[in-house]
Amino acid sequence: MRNCITIILLLLVGHKAISQQDPLYAQYILNPFIINPAYAGFSKDVTAMAAYRTQWAGFDGHPETMSVSGHTSLVNNKMGLGLIVLQDRLGTSKTTETLVSYAYRIEMQNRSRVSFGLQAGAVNYRNDFSELIANPGDPKLQNHISEFAPSFGAGIIYSSDRWYAGVSVPKMLKGSTVVNGNELIIYNQHAYAHASYLFLLSSRLKLKPFVMARYVKGAPINADFGATLNADDSYTIGLFTRNLTTYGAVAKINIGDMLRIGYVFELPTNKSVGLNYTAHEITIGIRARMFRFHDLSTIADF
Repeated sequence: MRNCITIILLLLVGHKAISQQDPLYAQYILNPFIINPAYAGFSKDVTAMAAYRTQWAGFDGHPETMSVSGHTSLVNNKMGLGLIVLQDRLGTSKTTETLVSYAYRIEMQNRSRVSFGLQAGAVNYRNDFSELIANPGDPKLQNHISEFAPSFGAGIIYSSDRWYAGVSVPKMLKGSTVVNGNELIIYNQHAYAHASYLFLLSSRLKLKPFVMARYVKGAPINADFGATLNADDSYTIGLFTRNLTTYGAVAKINIGDMLRIGYVFELPTNKSVGLNYTAHEITIGIRARMFRFHDLSTIADF
């Protein structure tokens, strides 16, 4: 399996540049802030979350994604401020992002509101070729790459107590550098569209179908469809599919008003990478009240 990773990395330093994509994860189901800066402060509290994802478990050099994020509402819940630190690993390559987000909300009629968000930061791409099992005489594999690029993004959310719709472009710029006389694309532009609706089945049960589409130049559109069922505002279970080639299950438990624990399991089919390479994602988050206008009674995605 290590040879497969070696081939991929050789392509990165060859004559053709490979576009780097955002890591694939499902935590947006529980934490939309990870894909849309307009969500900063959306839950009218202080929210912090740590997440870990392992994809294609059992495959040597498989993707791993770790992130820490947090955001808070400010100025009577009219503004929001947030921070994301994310690291994505694939084989010997490692991409680290540090992003700061700002959001502003306008209250509309019928209890709806519009949130606008901006995001800025930096992305560091590193690749240490010395970790590869390859020809030691190849000059392209004698050192490592470490490059920084700025990142800028924006998003918008239109929502009410029952529905949510958001569009975001977290990476509006293309980050690139030159390695051995060839252009290496550190990351490419990405766009997301996410929508959900809340059905009140009873005083204790709530059903929320959702859809999320993800687009990056040069790659096919990824689309997730699914639904979650919430009981007593404390227990959540759900099912989803990605392009009808990967199927997943999500579960979340709220422990009191503060602690949230979530888990996502994904099972690819033979149309994807095969049944043997599953994915697992764990999230742990807390909510807290810092200012008098914060409200922990509101039901947030996370």
